[in-house]
Amino acid sequence: MTAFDWTALQAARDATADEIPEMVDRALRFLEDLLVGINHVCTFTLTSGPLLGDLTTGVNALLPKDCAVSRLAPVSSWPALVDAALPGLFLPGEPAYAWAEKMPARQLAEAVAGWVVALLRRLWPGSVQSWELTVDTRQWYEGVYVDLVVRRDDRVWLLHLGLSD
Repeated sequence: MTAFDWTALQAARDATADEIPEMVDRALRFLEDLLVGINHVCTFTLTSGPLLGDLTTGVNALLPKDCAVSRLAPVSSWPALVDAALPGLFLPGEPAYAWAEKMPARQLAEAVAGWVVALLRRLWPGSVQSWELTVDTRQWYEGVYVDLVVRRDDRVWLLHLGLSD
């Protein structure tokens, strides 16, 4: 797909900070539905909460009950991390022809991922503090995942991109 500046769309420009998380959530739900396959289910979520003292405590409050922060590795560019993961890391293997480069299904998934990043840029400037999260868990978490933690002012955000297969 040719490059397109998603932020040029009026919906992205005019969305308020309160509306953007819901818009991201809808786009992530659509992307989950698009990428579903046999034994291939994606879970994409965006959650946020107060900082609660330190970063680790704030992130732990956003994680499922049996999970905890194992490691937070600083990320120089959160958009690059998300671009590298979506949709490529989560593309189904079957039918292979549908997900080949330049095929409509792949182009649609890439376009939706671009929309998600454009909306997230409205929430988080490219220079905001961000970390890639590794989770320690007593239960099963996800087969493959990319978790991004972003700190903006007194809020902590967790973007979870997970694959169960």
